[in-house]
Amino acid sequence: MDTITHGIVGALTGKALFAGRDVPAMSPDGALSHAQSSSTARAAIVACTLGSIFPDIDIFAGTLARNPLAIMEWHRNISHSLVMLPVWAAFLAALSLPIARWLHWKSPSYPKLFAVYAVGLATHVFLDVVTNFGTMVWSPLRYTRVAWDWLFILDLTLTSVALVPQLAAWCYRDPLKLRGRAAAVWAALTAGTFGGYGVAASAGYPFPIAVVGIVSAIFALVLFVPSSRGAGFRWSRATWCRAGLALVCAYLALASAMHGKALAAADHFAATRHLPADNLAALPLPPTITHWAGLVATPGGVWRVTFQEPGGQIERTQFYSDPPPDRYVAEAKKLHDVQVYLWFARFPVWRELQENDQTVVDISDVRFFREDDSVARVESGQPLRLPGARPNATGFTFEVVFDADGSVVSSGFKKSQP
Repeated sequence: MDTITHGIVGALTGKALFAGRDVPAMSPDGALSHAQSSSTARAAIVACTLGSIFPDIDIFAGTLARNPLAIMEWHRNISHSLVMLPVWAAFLAALSLPIARWLHWKSPSYPKLFAVYAVGLATHVFLDVVTNFGTMVWSPLRYTRVAWDWLFILDLTLTSVALVPQLAAWCYRDPLKLRGRAAAVWAALTAGTFGGYGVAASAGYPFPIAVVGIVSAIFALVLFVPSSRGAGFRWSRATWCRAGLALVCAYLALASAMHGKALAAADHFAATRHLPADNLAALPLPPTITHWAGLVATPGGVWRVTFQEPGGQIERTQFYSDPPPDRYVAEAKKLHDVQVYLWFARFPVWRELQENDQTVVDISDVRFFREDDSVARVESGQPLRLPGARPNATGFTFEVVFDADGSVVSSGFKKSQP
């Protein structure tokens, strides 16, 4: 999951569970005033937020060590480990106490800070596990990657569900500023939805423009309707955020259920075509959890079928075939970096090309492919065989270049083509 969403979910969790007694803007007798928070709320919320983004500190390791494969070897490794989680929580809690004193913030006790950081770290690990990238949760005891494949690595619905209740709570903390705050928040969220529409379209996963209007209307309902009869002012920030946390959990449960259906559809696809499956998965595709890709690895290559759930209606079937084994592929497999790539890849496919007097062998992971808009759709059951095409493979494609004598000239991640 992206670091911004991690931080948003961490802040939501901190406000919902650790902010202490939070007095809403409307008192029991109906009087309105600015909402009040616990004296330790700020430190607790910041701690939970920092805990929820801390594991991604490992993204800097590759740059510092100049390791081009760090995204595979080190990312989501020891900083994302459940085994090491108590160590990180203890370290962060100990570090926070003197910083809080320096900032003149009233801090929760060390045991409570430890618990806050532990929960924040746990939300990060969990949200990474439910994507398809893989997380080494048992590091350093075992370096296997756990991936449940429930959500795409960037899920705007989850981000919105976690963010909007917090913004609504902020709007209703001060009765005199409600209208201005709510209008500004609604405008910003609507603009963000338009931005998401553009990003999805440019990435090859467009959705109808009408969805932008529907989502904007939902934002308006959440922000403005609770002002009727002052209902929103009776809810504390913790109440708003607990409702948001419940919705996040419900969305994750729905994603899990949809994944179960998609996995069954992928298994049915393999069974009806009598494919000798070595590996099988159903991976979420943007923009919603109704869009899936079923991947089936066979001895000759990888099948990729995209479909919608519920229903399992197939949109496209593709087969990425491997070249026949030869000395170039055999030599490439001996390289350490290639071995690291193959350890990371769940659905690797190979390609061999001749360029001038050189032979290029590249490896891609079908998990990171997307539809190529320049290729027409095909009917269900009529696979599009693409032995050479690798739509959107660049970025996670590793290539090895051999000279005419069969010696390795270079190896590394393939650079984007202009």
